[in-house]
Amino acid sequence: MQRLLVLACSIVLVDTLFHSALVPLIPYFTEEFGLSKLGVGVLSGAFGAGVLVGSVPGGYLVSRAGVKVSAISGFGIFSVTSIVFAFAESGWLLMLARFGEGFGSALSWIAAFTWVITNTEDGRRGQAIGTLMSSAVVGALLGPVVGSVAATVGLVPTFLTVAALGLALAAWIYATPAPAPNPDRPFFPMLMKLFDRRLVTGMWLVTLSPLLFGAPVVLAPLALDSLSWGAVAIGAVFLVAAGLEAVAQPLLGRWTDGAGFKRPLVVGLSGSLLLLLAFPFTGSYGFAVAALVVLAAVFFNGSVTPGTALFSRASEDAGLDQAIVFSAVNLAWATGSAFGAPLAGAVSDLGGPAYGDALAYLLLAAVCAAALLNIARREKLA
Repeated sequence: MQRLLVLACSIVLVDTLFHSALVPLIPYFTEEFGLSKLGVGVLSGAFGAGVLVGSVPGGYLVSRAGVKVSAISGFGIFSVTSIVFAFAESGWLLMLARFGEGFGSALSWIAAFTWVITNTEDGRRGQAIGTLMSSAVVGALLGPVVGSVAATVGLVPTFLTVAALGLALAAWIYATPAPAPNPDRPFFPMLMKLFDRRLVTGMWLVTLSPLLFGAPVVLAPLALDSLSWGAVAIGAVFLVAAGLEAVAQPLLGRWTDGAGFKRPLVVGLSGSLLLLLAFPFTGSYGFAVAALVVLAAVFFNGSVTPGTALFSRASEDAGLDQAIVFSAVNLAWATGSAFGAPLAGAVSDLGGPAYGDALAYLLLAAVCAAALLNIARREKLA
């Protein structure tokens, strides 16, 4: 089990590298291709859109062909799209590469989570999910470093190296024994069971995290760039943020296993609301923006681990296959990722230079407040 967890954590870590590598490069692409904040949001959200489209095919592939086939296919796509990204000379080709990366990520991510959770007892699933999420954070931690390196030495050598890493991991997956798939279980009819109240709540909690974090991913780098912070400094902010979240997620998983779902969610959503209300007042102070980004990495992502654990338990009670569970989780995360950054960019453009960023943060604060009220008034979640 320990070796499997190491492999799954490696899969999840590499999956997130390309996603977060964009952050320090946002000012560069804005200048190089003349992208507006909406264009930057679409570029950032293209990864989530790819995951959104790939989630159901990923779950189906895991269910029918097995975790190894799905994971290897995902990393094949990962490597190809990394090469495309390295040589892209237009904004639309960058967006296409990130969309393809997201699609490949859906295949390998679903495989990794299904592989681990089917081999983990119920009382330890929160911790297992937290560990996998922590690996995702480490990938997000290394991503800005990769982006900063790319800004320094060039896109081509950096992302060709990333592509080689994806191929090496695919070879590791191929050499690892895996359980046979169960193609006899009906896949699409079981998808219809996802509308149970607990399942919908779990999916929404997973969606909320990337939806909220889409705002600082787009707006904070541009705010720091306007204050003369370079790509390396911006990458360092997100590096520290991801490092703190990497420590927090396994602890959050243990807390969820011990205390249930409600208390961690209320704390996470309350902290997120306060941060969203604080962001509009820090636009002229670089270190204040940086500090809020670091805290947001913990609180904005505080709903993912308990939300995923809640969804996994409720899905098992409903008799769903774990491939369907994590296909749905991926779908939920991808929805927030696909719409969070473009929404923040569009609202910011609409509000103009003076009020746009504040308007985006306040709109998301209203969404967060509604989610907090819904969770707080519920007597129990499981």
